Amino acid sequence: MSSKIGAIAERLGTTVRTLRFYEEQGLVHPRRSPGGTRRYDAEDEARFAALLALTRLGFSLERLALLAGVRPGSDTGDAASREVASQLRAMDLELQQQAEAIAEQRADIARAQTFLAGCHGCTRRPVRTECDGCAVSAGRDGIAVLRVVWDERRHD
Repeated sequence: MSSKIGAIAERLGTTVRTLRFYEEQGLVHPRRSPGGTRRYDAEDEARFAALLALTRLGFSLERLALLAGVRPGSDTGDAASREVASQLRAMDLELQQQAEAIAEQRADIARAQTFLAGCHGCTRRPVRTECDGCAVSAGRDGIAVLRVVWDERRHD
């Protein structure tokens, strides 16, 4: 059974343009009808889904094109499997580093939420001139995300 690219894009939460771009990059090769109309099957949709998942994690299309090109560019299954395994190890390491960075950021956000609970019920204006003198505010310096929230000090 074939699907239209618009229906696939909707199911995958992306745009037709994104899926067409993947095609233009040679990452997906749909079949064509005798009249030249693209025909996408379940395998094409699954490939689009995999590509989207990986790009949403930060992997570049260039990287994915290299990965996709390993098997066709290899002389033996042994060579292909070893190269794919090597690339997957590198990708896994990048994901591990991202996971650690995400865990650190989540911990920072949790500290910020705990800190902000001390501000609930405050009747003063939330500006640096008011907050800097507050005892609750003293603990915010070690919370990175609050550097974005607190009004920045002006250097005039």
